[in-house]
Amino acid sequence: MMNLYLAMAVSFVAASLTDWLFMGVLFHARYNAFPEVWRDAKDERQRIIIAQAFSAMTAIGFVVLANVLMLTTLRTTLLLAVAIWIIGPLPLLLGNHLFIKLDPRVTFSHAAGWLAKLVLIGTVTAVIL
Repeated sequence: MMNLYLAMAVSFVAASLTDWLFMGVLFHARYNAFPEVWRDAKDERQRIIIAQAFSAMTAIGFVVLANVLMLTTLRTTLLLAVAIWIIGPLPLLLGNHLFIKLDPRVTFSHAAGWLAKLVLIGTVTAVIL
């Protein structure tokens, strides 16, 4: 049971760092290509904390799902990561890009970030479980 909690915690840290890199640092200047799309930054710190709570949900949910389905080898957790990416974030981000003014590099960065996050979580899950 302790390994399950450890996998959740390490996955959350990996997911947070991945979000910071792909959703915050890469192509940061391109977010201003369409400034009217973004909310003002007055409550940005609080919003980042809330967004990290959502990231924790991803990490914890992945670890629990992999454990329940007994997908704990590197191969199976990576397949699960790619399957989740194809089922959820990728179509959502591409669909949003069709209707929301976003620089294509921002959409690409978010899609790549989701894949990287899920792959890292899958790797951590396989190593720890």
